[in-house]
Amino acid sequence: MSTRTARGGERALAAGLHLIVLALLGLQIYVRRFPPTPTAIPEAGSPEARWWGLWPITYAPPGLFAFGAAAILLLIAWLWFREFTIHPADDQETQVRPTGQTARRLPLALPAAAVLLLAAFFAFPIVHTRWGDAYIIARTIAWPDEALRLTHSWQAPLDVWLHSLAWLLVQPYVEWQDAMPLYRWLSPLAGAVYLAALLQLCRDTRLAPPWLTFGLLASLGLIQLFFGYVENYSFAAAGVLVYLWLGLEAARGERPLWHAATALALTNATHPSTIVLAPSLLVLGWETVQAAGNKPSRQIVYQVIRQIAAPMAAGLALTLIIMETGGHGVVALLTIDRPGGGDGRWLVPLWETETKWEHYTMFSWLHLRDFLNEQLLVAPVALPSLVLLFLARIARRTTGPAPRDSRSDYRFLVTAWLFYLLFVWLWNPDYGGQRDWDLFSLVAIPQTLLLVHLLPRSFARPRYLAMAALPLIAVQAMHTAAWIYQNTLPWQWP
Repeated sequence: MSTRTARGGERALAAGLHLIVLALLGLQIYVRRFPPTPTAIPEAGSPEARWWGLWPITYAPPGLFAFGAAAILLLIAWLWFREFTIHPADDQETQVRPTGQTARRLPLALPAAAVLLLAAFFAFPIVHTRWGDAYIIARTIAWPDEALRLTHSWQAPLDVWLHSLAWLLVQPYVEWQDAMPLYRWLSPLAGAVYLAALLQLCRDTRLAPPWLTFGLLASLGLIQLFFGYVENYSFAAAGVLVYLWLGLEAARGERPLWHAATALALTNATHPSTIVLAPSLLVLGWETVQAAGNKPSRQIVYQVIRQIAAPMAAGLALTLIIMETGGHGVVALLTIDRPGGGDGRWLVPLWETETKWEHYTMFSWLHLRDFLNEQLLVAPVALPSLVLLFLARIARRTTGPAPRDSRSDYRFLVTAWLFYLLFVWLWNPDYGGQRDWDLFSLVAIPQTLLLVHLLPRSFARPRYLAMAALPLIAVQAMHTAAWIYQNTLPWQWP
């Protein structure tokens, strides 16, 4: 393929990604026709409820929203003006693909941005407990009667136990009425772990440039989980990113497999829903065996099995010990604290709803609508961008065989993403999609990391990569800022 043809293909792909940005802006403008409700919870069946994934944008002050939308439009216009005037025919631009073997040095701006974001986690905490079980958790962890106090739960064994232990330690020194102030301290600490793992990923030369990696993963809507969020997902989110970082290094043979397995075992103990990442760990094991050659020895196979099985077994044993010693063991798991919520049903029903905890059937429009709203809320640009990149790869097929480490990264990330996406589609949200957004939000991490992996492989020239990615980051950051702002506003229970 000629340089001019390749440049035209990259321009077309950048234009497609810009269309995604413009479509999202258009939806935001459309949704802003509906005023925010006094309780910030749209009534079921209202036009507002149909767009709950974009609903936070209605709380953005009109002036700031207009400024943000105008800035994004001007950014896109300037990028295209520069393309056709300053660089109209730059055929000699060096093609750069992520193939380096050593870690990057981070620009000082990224650690500084991480510090500012960490400070924001503490400075702008969520003011309510309306999502999922947040109200119950905040009250019962701090319940005066020790016999009724929440100390153990199979819904999030390690997370609830750690918060309960922290409450016992601080109780003599504080006069808190519930555990909400405790979450305002511990949730940002989980965010600190997330940001530390993110900075490590930014140093990875096989991913996108540091600014792009940081921009996409730090602007996800799920960072709401680190703003004093009262639920069981903050440490799980941090654990997922740590696991994916260690897993990428293990896939390339740069780190022992047991590091990633240990991170996943602890993350599973934090929240059992993250078990859906287990198939990606098996893919890592398979990649490790394949790296040994066409005929790996039995010793290597056994070593890989041990590096996976031992940490996972240790994590399971730790969970069982914590739960059994707390008087909330396997018997509770099989009875009063079984998975599946109020009705004990795990999956969205196929053809008919039978309990008040089931809101729609598997292949209904209402189910698809909640699924799409979830994506819009936590990762508005990731899924449509991935679809476009996949279509472009199918259409072009011009690149030669990718290096083995690139293929390993790809298989690992695709497996992690697809199994998490399958979980989001199949699992029944007891409180409905909007209130259970946090349970499904973690899919955005492997999904966005896959996007970070694919973007530099879709744009050989750094100019087009920046041209495509900057508006994606800008529109996602604006949406997430509105989401965080909404949750700092006073509100009333309906």
